[in-house]
Amino acid sequence: MLWITLIPALRAPLFIIALAALAALLVASGKMLAQKVSGWKAITGRFPMTDIKPTGDAYTGRMAVIGNTSYSGAAIRMAPQGVCLFPSFARRNPCLIPWSAIRRVSISESLHLVVDYERRFEFYLPVEALPALRARLSPQSFHQAASPFAVVKAAMADPATPRWMAWIAGRTLQAVEKEVAKNQPMRKETPDDL
Repeated sequence: MLWITLIPALRAPLFIIALAALAALLVASGKMLAQKVSGWKAITGRFPMTDIKPTGDAYTGRMAVIGNTSYSGAAIRMAPQGVCLFPSFARRNPCLIPWSAIRRVSISESLHLVVDYERRFEFYLPVEALPALRARLSPQSFHQAASPFAVVKAAMADPATPRWMAWIAGRTLQAVEKEVAKNQPMRKETPDDL
């Protein structure tokens, strides 16, 4: 009869344990689903991470695009042989993308790297990684990405663009530039600005 008196006392701890088990199960199934959807097994088969010790800079919280899905939270480390990618859903199963497999690097506010692979495989690095990439990749791999604002302004200035379309594009561009300026951090005025 002692076990009957213990049942109400065990409800709260059992509920917490069950909730924690359910959360762990959801996280594990989410990671397995991400690995399946991304085709990560094929990627690590093509770009295996052998006994390589990344020695270069580490960049965390980066975004990668595999196929038609983007994944945030990837960790990227530089190595003499290439770039090591540790996606958030496969931290224990990273891949090494050799320098020869990096097809293109677009330079803008960040670096957009495109990998030579059957499916879409891209990831982003901060601009601070540019010197390390320039030291390893050919100059033909790099190109300056056009600002979307510059593209719209060029289309508006083109005499072949209908006036109504240029007017709509101009109004939209003003609204977007205002929104972007609003989200930029405020810069303190210096004596040179006055």
